[in-house]
Amino acid sequence: MDAKDLKILNILAQNCRVASTTISSALHVSKDTVTYRIRQLQSQGYLKQYMLFVDARRLGFTRYHILIRFDPSLEDKKEIIERVARHPFVMWVNTFIGRYDAQIIVDALNGFHLNSIREELFRIAKHGIQEYTVLTHLLDLEFTQLSPIIDVETSFSRKDDSSFSKSLTTRNFPVGADFDRYLPSRVETEILRLLADDPCSSLVDIASKVDTDRQTVKKHIQSLISHKVILNFGGITDHSKFGFITYYLLVRIAQDTPSRTLKQPFASLHNIFYAGRMLGDYDMILYLNARNPQELNESIELFKSKLGQHILHYDLLVQDQVHHWRQYSIGIYDHLVKSKEDQAKKYNK
Repeated sequence: MDAKDLKILNILAQNCRVASTTISSALHVSKDTVTYRIRQLQSQGYLKQYMLFVDARRLGFTRYHILIRFDPSLEDKKEIIERVARHPFVMWVNTFIGRYDAQIIVDALNGFHLNSIREELFRIAKHGIQEYTVLTHLLDLEFTQLSPIIDVETSFSRKDDSSFSKSLTTRNFPVGADFDRYLPSRVETEILRLLADDPCSSLVDIASKVDTDRQTVKKHIQSLISHKVILNFGGITDHSKFGFITYYLLVRIAQDTPSRTLKQPFASLHNIFYAGRMLGDYDMILYLNARNPQELNESIELFKSKLGQHILHYDLLVQDQVHHWRQYSIGIYDHLVKSKEDQAKKYNK
């Protein structure tokens, strides 16, 4: 790893569709050098995957975090986690060291749908759940893919091309409390699925798969961006390769604490890459990186000093492994397709 590798990771974290030629111009190296370095970062595990980030609320879904503790007698936890990750409405699964054993994040249409999903997941777990709690996502306080190690000053040309970097490139992209529902067209629904499969897929490839032309695909993606369905195309860095351990801070706060107060710590805490406002047994969940106990303690103390008397209590968990992450789930895609089919049938009648 050298400074150029960190700059490449920095650019890809902000927009993984940025062309190699654009990166080469920013770093003053050849396009072939950039391509080679990206392949090396991938093969060595520094660059884990590319991700399409969406705001599922605009597609009619609410995001729920299910924290579970397995019965100690349950033997096949690994197989259960793998099966849970394949559920169509599950967008994230990770395991913990601490009070809870795992977190499952699902996208559901409403409370009834959530309960149905929960029952299905518990059947998969052979009802070996000793304890669980459900947190309803309200809004984000922070969301960034720039970890402290790659948060280096890297300027590059933002263009109105297939990267959409002129309108989309951003250091962070938290979603607020207010949003408008958007029903994508049949073509846009397919485009979202293809981008979820491969966020770096070319416009030509997408056009051939949805039976249209490149410019039409570009207009559809621009529409999805303008309606804030698509939040970002991001490169995911493996923090552990840089010596970081990921911790989860589950926080209970006083109910009258304003959102602007909750955002105060993130101006100083640069090792927090996600913080969400929740409804449930905890009011906030934070994901933070630290390389040693001292760094962790300093971050927690700084967080506590910013919120002070507003914090009632908190739990600390250590992330073991992320087993699954896909922002635009198969379940959302299938629901949108079915909605369009139902609309067409109703219209034809």
